[in-house]
Amino acid sequence: MANPTTTAASDDPADGADDAEDDELDIRLRSPAETAARAVVLGAVCRRAYLELPREPADEGAEDPEAERFDLSAWLRDEGLWPAVSPTERRLLETRLGRVPAEQAETASWRGEALAALGWALGLVDPLPPFDTPADLDALLGLVPGPWDKTRAFRTAATLRDEGSIAAAREAAELWHWRADTADLIGAASAREAKELAAVVREVAADAARAGLIPRAAGGDFPAAGRPYRELDDDRRSALASVAAQRHHALNWLCGFGSGWDDVPLDL
Repeated sequence: MANPTTTAASDDPADGADDAEDDELDIRLRSPAETAARAVVLGAVCRRAYLELPREPADEGAEDPEAERFDLSAWLRDEGLWPAVSPTERRLLETRLGRVPAEQAETASWRGEALAALGWALGLVDPLPPFDTPADLDALLGLVPGPWDKTRAFRTAATLRDEGSIAAAREAAELWHWRADTADLIGAASAREAKELAAVVREVAADAARAGLIPRAAGGDFPAAGRPYRELDDDRRSALASVAAQRHHALNWLCGFGSGWDDVPLDL
């Protein structure tokens, strides 16, 4: 099964499928310890993002949210993990509550999906959560250390799944990300262009299902909640686009693409 990255000469990931064996990606998995450190950082980023959400009036004696924000940074430094925090994440963690741009807070709030992908790669989650529904963030956060847990044992004991399984998961994430992007293209296309794109979707869905990268196609499309992806409403489609993009980001990072978390390529 060819994928959108390895067939960059075309917008159709099905083009060149016969040459898939010649399009192998140069995967260089990051170390288990580095991956575990990144999972801990992602957990902290998720916690920081959710501090921006409106809260019920604090119970007497409850910790001040601004103090919680400060503790996240202090804890990561105390654990020697600050070098693993990207520049974008540092700005988020060090910005006082209420001063984070809305778009940045929104992106950070979806990092739980990146954590789901890395948690699966580390063997903390099995199987990889499906791409047609957001992961359970509370459950994920319970699997990684949080303030003020010690992290050394978690990092040194970490192991990764085999490269083949991770490569397949990365390709699946890329395909779901491509499907989300294609939905936007279809929505803005002319009638003729939309028909052509729909034909591409049918071909890719069939190929991906045969390759075991997505569940059995539904109505000639990627299956989402038991129905064709194209039938999703805007809110659901937006959510699944975030799920796919975040997992694609995490798995591309894990496979060694980009020099750091902030510059992982997501070309489709």
